[in-house]
Amino acid sequence: MVRGGRKPVQERTPLTLSAPVAREELHTRRLEVRGFRRADGLYDIEGHLTDSKAHAYDLREQSLAPGEPIHDMWLRLTVDPDFIVRSAEAWTAKGPYSICAEVNPSFARLAGLKIAAGWNRKVHERIGGVRGCTHLIEMLGQMGTTAFQAMLPDLAARSGRDASAPSPELIDSCYTYRADGPMIRSEFPRLFAERETAQAQAKAHAEPS
Repeated sequence: MVRGGRKPVQERTPLTLSAPVAREELHTRRLEVRGFRRADGLYDIEGHLTDSKAHAYDLREQSLAPGEPIHDMWLRLTVDPDFIVRSAEAWTAKGPYSICAEVNPSFARLAGLKIAAGWNRKVHERIGGVRGCTHLIEMLGQMGTTAFQAMLPDLAARSGRDASAPSPELIDSCYTYRADGPMIRSEFPRLFAERETAQAQAKAHAEPS
């Protein structure tokens, strides 16, 4: 869809991955994270992670058939419109050891944290190491990103901003939003022009007279 009469930025990308050589599947990790708007005005961000082997696999406490999950873990964050975690709960439906589920209550300690810059660091400070679960904590990084993706349209509506327009905070956050790239030239022409002017002035001052 073309917004504001501008042509979309076209960049060449491969149509698909290259054809693989003959190979054998060994392991599959599936991660699904979904965002929900609740009837009470809050949001639920819900993650589900599974790990399975393509072959039979023996653990200390159990033997698994091909495709049977080693990990089957769930995590839910309830978040307010300001991205503050109101409550958090974890559920380990399946883990490699019977004691894995004992750590689930620790994730309630995420309540009060804000999903913002430094989210992963704050999570580790509160429930990292022996206080948490490696796999559930890994999922929290993706859940933070999903919260922004899910809540962005509502956030934009409250602020009167076009939800499809990128935020200036995205500049230099990745390849597509690099400050000297075509996307920023298209979306932020004034900022792009100011940057080019500043660079030209700096170059002129650096050149010997």
